[in-house]
Amino acid sequence: MSGTPSSSMRLAEYKVPGAAGSVPVEVVVYFFGPGQGGSPEANLERWKSQFSNPAGGAVPELVAHETVRGMPYTIAEYRGTYARGMGNGSSADAARPDHILMAVVAETPKGTLFFQCFGPSAAMTTQRAACLSFAKGLTP
Repeated sequence: MSGTPSSSMRLAEYKVPGAAGSVPVEVVVYFFGPGQGGSPEANLERWKSQFSNPAGGAVPELVAHETVRGMPYTIAEYRGTYARGMGNGSSADAARPDHILMAVVAETPKGTLFFQCFGPSAAMTTQRAACLSFAKGLTP
């Protein structure tokens, strides 16, 4: 289900319903303009800092690099307690345990697109392939 972006920084946003009564997977697409939004590495570092393991430490980072229709894609995945927000996360009371973020940075000829799919681990595990297919379906 698509919706009106909740921020001017968002190009598009969607919610993919999960099982009845569960939190949906959210899909957000960001575009800041040519040359804007930071490097893939800077974004990966920020996204990783928004996650922690049950002991409060850093989480592993899964990163892959691919070329899709001639464009570089960086695909990263993080699992743990997600304190989503700008900088180093949001307040501790907004932290979401047992979440996954799959982020895709697509470096297009017109500028970099940032795709984020996130939600509870069970729902993201089910929707992971669809989220990745959506990000890779980009036509320059």
